[in-house]
Amino acid sequence: MVWCIPLPCKLIESSDSDSFRRIPKGYTALPLAPHVGSFGHIRREHVHEGVDLYCNEGTPVYAVEDGKIVKRLPFTGPKVGSRWWLDTEALLVEGESGVVVYGEILPFDFPEGTFVHAGDMLGTVVVVLAVDKGRPRSMLHVELHAAGTRDVYDWVLRKGSFVEETRPPSLRDPTDFLRNAVPFAL
Repeated sequence: MVWCIPLPCKLIESSDSDSFRRIPKGYTALPLAPHVGSFGHIRREHVHEGVDLYCNEGTPVYAVEDGKIVKRLPFTGPKVGSRWWLDTEALLVEGESGVVVYGEILPFDFPEGTFVHAGDMLGTVVVVLAVDKGRPRSMLHVELHAAGTRDVYDWVLRKGSFVEETRPPSLRDPTDFLRNAVPFAL
């Protein structure tokens, strides 16, 4: 199975967290370790559960594959206990690869059970970072979970535990799907 690129741009693999400063218009980084936006990057209080694709506020977000919308939920911000981020939402779409989480967006008002096709517009990216620290403040956060997942789970960092011991059992790495993603015709 091959995904479509979820944004109207091309992806350039990068392990440099500052690559956003040099990437040409029409492109964004596909973060690879040790990039701060890469899957599995260890942060201060948790391990990064997805891949962050930096883009401007208002950037359209497209379905990576055919699937059914299974849930819309609050994703970041004070509503979910992360006061250092602004309130954003996520849309969970179950398809052939599992459940894709499109986070840090404002989804369109789809009822649960709506079927979407690869390339259908799901919503737009919103600003997530409350404080400007010289890094992009808006991005599409992409997670992948096993089929049947209906919620998102924190990958907690616990003292004395190996990182893999605290990884949510449903969580999968979406990097290779994004690495092999193809543009879709608008």
